[in-house]
Amino acid sequence: MTTVPIFDVKNRLPYFIHLVESGETVQITRHGKPVARIVSEEDIVQEQKSEGQIFMEKLMDWRENANDWLSTTTNEEIDEIFNIKRTIEPDIRHPEDFE
Repeated sequence: MTTVPIFDVKNRLPYFIHLVESGETVQITRHGKPVARIVSEEDIVQEQKSEGQIFMEKLMDWRENANDWLSTTTNEEIDEIFNIKRTIEPDIRHPEDFE
């Protein structure tokens, strides 16, 4: 985060806007005390999204990118990659067995 006095922002606003566009946050001070921040619109939108929305967007992106790989990969290959062992325990029974 870049910290600048308010008079500097007044004189060089376009410069600080370019900083924000490149991902930087600019904190504005008056007499050495923070009074405001300039943040990108993208950061504001990201903060407003719920964690579930962000997760779903990332999941959909992953599905788009992984679609070709998933269609040509067998379940056994996926199990091997993730080191999944599919075994049925003899002591585990279906809940309906207890009714």
